[in-house]
Amino acid sequence: MKRKKKLKEEIIKEKPQNLESIIIRMLIFAIVSFIVEFIIWRRLSFDFQIKFNIVFQTFWFFVVELYVKKKKMFQLHSTNYWAAFMIPLVFAILLNAFIYKYISVYTVTALLSTMLITMMIDFDMGILSSLSFSLFFGIIYGFDITFMMIIFLPSTFVAWVSKKIVRRIEIFLPFIISSVLQIGLMIMFNYTRDTNQLLSIFLINFFTMLISMGILPFFEYITRIYSDLGLLELGNLNHPVLKKMTLHAAGTYYHSMIISNIAESATEHIQGNSILARVGSYFHDIGKTWRPQFFTENQKGVNPHNNISPKMSSLILDNHVNYGKQMAKEHRLPILIEDMIVQHQGTRIKQFFYKKYYDETGIQNTDLFKYPGPIPQFKESAILMICDVTEAITRSMKDYNASDLNEKLDDLIESLFFEGQLDDSGLSLRELQMIKGKIIRTIMEMNHKRIKYPKIDSKELKR
Repeated sequence: MKRKKKLKEEIIKEKPQNLESIIIRMLIFAIVSFIVEFIIWRRLSFDFQIKFNIVFQTFWFFVVELYVKKKKMFQLHSTNYWAAFMIPLVFAILLNAFIYKYISVYTVTALLSTMLITMMIDFDMGILSSLSFSLFFGIIYGFDITFMMIIFLPSTFVAWVSKKIVRRIEIFLPFIISSVLQIGLMIMFNYTRDTNQLLSIFLINFFTMLISMGILPFFEYITRIYSDLGLLELGNLNHPVLKKMTLHAAGTYYHSMIISNIAESATEHIQGNSILARVGSYFHDIGKTWRPQFFTENQKGVNPHNNISPKMSSLILDNHVNYGKQMAKEHRLPILIEDMIVQHQGTRIKQFFYKKYYDETGIQNTDLFKYPGPIPQFKESAILMICDVTEAITRSMKDYNASDLNEKLDDLIESLFFEGQLDDSGLSLRELQMIKGKIIRTIMEMNHKRIKYPKIDSKELKR
């Protein structure tokens, strides 16, 4: 219980959005407003800065900060997610300050920040970044609400389309939508009907789109918050970590491939992030490349655990989680995949070694045999835990059918539930039932029986 309480305290430490970090973010925008004013007008006005910051900082504190405070991923990884939100937004504001000054005020666009933030975080944060960007330039333009809406409305559609992007070619759709709507609104509200200026909107949005795709990988690498596009690139199986696994822990690699199919289908069934589930499954056991022979799937008749104490066996199994976390940091894998590495075993007890230790010593001390944890903090991580144990169960069964699997999964989910392993995952009981059904169907489809082919003499088959 003490260990579990300590783990929860460590997680909670990362959660609060303290006043100091809020002030730093507000200070950043105060500095940005100075820079933008100087870029556009080559002067600094105390009166304008006071008015600007009263309006914008009030909006930022009471809308952005209060809304983001409720977002779980920002609670888990405050620094990473705020960086993924702030860096594209500030970059887009500074880029558009030069566009405002040297091209045309009417070509200012929220396309870059809205698209990147939606792809890296989610739709809600894309909309929030769009609103922040639009308000910023609405104030710069002279506290013009109509101009603000001309920027904001196209970007809402950009955010809606961007959340579904899984191929690079699909980035053309946000670009086209943003350009057409912005041109239409400019004409509708009589801001400009000049053909050259309207054409410049189209061209600026086109180049903004290209810049977005060029800098996305850099933002992902810096923040470790990956879009689905970035995750798909990691999932092409050519990553050095996965290559190392094929050479040193081939059994673990095969085990991970099987789990990836099961986890992907189960996550998709409850409308979670199936790409994260699949790619996270690829990497979840990378720590087993350290001493792979101590894990069943890599053994060839010899079990080295027979020659060491249960406590030493427990430490070696713990290390596959700790070493996996270390590798994830070294290779700057997505922060959520690092989470899946450390959370897929939760704080479960290694029952086999605990039983062996108890039989040898008669001492009841489960803390020695608990995985370091923490327990799963989001749905995809919890699904990986369920699929990981399920694959191990099916591997131990010589023959099985849907009824057998259903019974085994009921016992597993019940055990995880009462152990408290699913408490922070966000999975509902209904979703657990949906996941269970999909896992059973996927496993049965993967292991369907084939007909026995008759043996025919090769001479008869020769033409």
